[in-house]
Amino acid sequence: MAVAGARLSGVAWKGSLRMPATCGAHLLAASGFAFAQPLFDLLGKNPEFFAVRGSTAGDIVLFALVVTFVPALALLAVELAVAAVSPVAARFVHHVFLAFLGAIFGVQALKRLGLTGTASLIAGAVVIGLAIALAAWRLRPARSFLSLLSAAPVIFLALFLFDTPVEKLVFASGGAQAAAIEVHATTPVVFLLFDEFPVIDLQDKGGAIDARRFPNFARLEAGSTWFRNTTTLSASTTVAVPVILSGQRPVKGALPIYRDHPNNLFTLLGSRYRMNVTESQTRLCPQRLCKRKGGDAASRLSSLYSDARVVYLHLVAPPALEDRLPVIDESWGDFGSNSTAGAALAGSRPLPKVDLSTFYLSRVRDFNRFVASFRTPGNGRPTLYFLHVLLPHAPWLYFPDGKVRAVTKTNAPGRTGERWFNEQLAEQAWQRHLLQLGYTDRLLGTFLRRLHRTGLWDKALVVVTADHGISFRGGDLRRRPTKRNLAELAFTPLFMKLPGQQQGRVVGDRHVLTLDILPTIADVLGIKIPWRTDGSSALAGGPGSSRVDIAGVAAPYAAALAQLRSSLDRQLGLFGTGSWGPQFSGTGSYRGLVGRSVGSLRLVSSVAASANLDAVGSRLVGSLPRRSRLIPSPLAGSISGLHPGDALAFALNGQIAAVTEVYRDRVGGSLRFSALVPESAFRAGRNAVRAFLVTGSASAPQLHELRARPSY
Repeated sequence: MAVAGARLSGVAWKGSLRMPATCGAHLLAASGFAFAQPLFDLLGKNPEFFAVRGSTAGDIVLFALVVTFVPALALLAVELAVAAVSPVAARFVHHVFLAFLGAIFGVQALKRLGLTGTASLIAGAVVIGLAIALAAWRLRPARSFLSLLSAAPVIFLALFLFDTPVEKLVFASGGAQAAAIEVHATTPVVFLLFDEFPVIDLQDKGGAIDARRFPNFARLEAGSTWFRNTTTLSASTTVAVPVILSGQRPVKGALPIYRDHPNNLFTLLGSRYRMNVTESQTRLCPQRLCKRKGGDAASRLSSLYSDARVVYLHLVAPPALEDRLPVIDESWGDFGSNSTAGAALAGSRPLPKVDLSTFYLSRVRDFNRFVASFRTPGNGRPTLYFLHVLLPHAPWLYFPDGKVRAVTKTNAPGRTGERWFNEQLAEQAWQRHLLQLGYTDRLLGTFLRRLHRTGLWDKALVVVTADHGISFRGGDLRRRPTKRNLAELAFTPLFMKLPGQQQGRVVGDRHVLTLDILPTIADVLGIKIPWRTDGSSALAGGPGSSRVDIAGVAAPYAAALAQLRSSLDRQLGLFGTGSWGPQFSGTGSYRGLVGRSVGSLRLVSSVAASANLDAVGSRLVGSLPRRSRLIPSPLAGSISGLHPGDALAFALNGQIAAVTEVYRDRVGGSLRFSALVPESAFRAGRNAVRAFLVTGSASAPQLHELRARPSY
């Protein structure tokens, strides 16, 4: 009898586990396709997401296990809790969860098929989710198939850890070892690395620095050596920066971390120099030399999960809603991490919802901390001061005086992926880029004043350069090299102020590569680099490299110089030189209207159309706080009654403030406008806004007023 009872107990025990096991298998399969597979697929192809934030092998494995198993386990726990009260209710909850997970999977599948409409995506996802839940409820083969699919998440996990570039971070083949060297140099080094910065941004017609527009870069050039014809080897930061700091050509598959680049500027000087280093998109300085804040496990994991959540929301959100998320294509981490700093801009006055979380205010904070850390050189160990700052890199949110654009969408319109789909919007993005460079020049002035105040300017080797450029051409790519944009991506500024240098010098007869920067630093400091470099000192003379090459897109040096000259002529034709004038507020053939009084122009009729301002612009235009640091520019919104390509002029307080054109949004298909109004056009309090359709010739334009409607 005892044996029989034990057998019955065993059968009952197995029976009691069968249902939770089956439900758990279903949930694991559904969550694997909803969560694990899309995240592993995307992040597995982009190991920089983990590398740049310093994720350890343990961090990555833990993250992968959480993504794979925790959603299913959490939902199963809810089901078991409900089952303890009502098995029938638990069965209902189970199918609700399957419908939810199926809908999440469905929206991603429909996005991959090219569906973009919010309503159609949501409706389609709901249908897919309900179909999966209904099949699991009514059809035994469907339940069996779901149980079989429970192995899929484990396969996704294994592929992510063992068969993607992430494997290199998880299963390191031994610690990296930098070349040993004894350094006796006593010269401090100050290295300021800008980002996304073509050299033509700075130049006037003669190729010199535009001193009126960029007075502090002109001041830097007047006391340093400007290598005017410097080119990068990559338009990707995570490739270009290691080239600069190692003096070696890119290696396919290498990550921007110490393990893949053990021989670099930091390890070259680390035995002798104190390290004051801030890397934003790389991890080349080893932990033993550069003690990073937030390097503990809790901080790393918090950053990892926070950013993974934003990445995942981009995967599942309909494109129209995705635009409201923090951008993830401008850096490798800390997406939307600046909401606290951003909130400080708003002050105590209530403001409309502004995209404060993506102002990337940390780049200005890092810059100010870097400059404040400068100390008067002493007799002890010298210091290497290094900062890589994402300026004038997008997002382009700053005016030259430091005021900030109040935007609901951080990215400038006119681009799908890497391609500019609209010429005038590409030009407007270029205007925003140059205006932000004006603010970068302002920060450079702070940098130079601090160098002089501490005595570092006279005694240190000061290096100011950028990793790569950017292009603004309708129909072309912004950062991936093509035959049309090669020169704009390749040629970057490089200034070196040698210790004790009293007068400026321009080196225009040598083609310098960013490969040459580290050998030049070593040359100045009297250090023999103990590893093979692919560059040479830029001070050695000679013509330099005969080709310009970015990721296989190449041209003879002379041809690239000619293309650079053509690009500069195009820039000067659009934006001129000197002050920040009306040329930064208009695009198209009617740009000359900017600054003219409405009363001086020919108003011929009204048109049955309306310009509907977005909420941020409406609120701030209607009541702009005195001394507001937030400026509602560009004025953006939707258009009805007009057509793509129609010219628009916007007047503020009686004067034409911006000229733009109607464009079709590539996400939702709606007609929109974006007008880059200068901050000088606004006044405290209420601003009167009028909108006009512009027709006729550029010399005799005709204005047709349309209704400008606020949105509250």
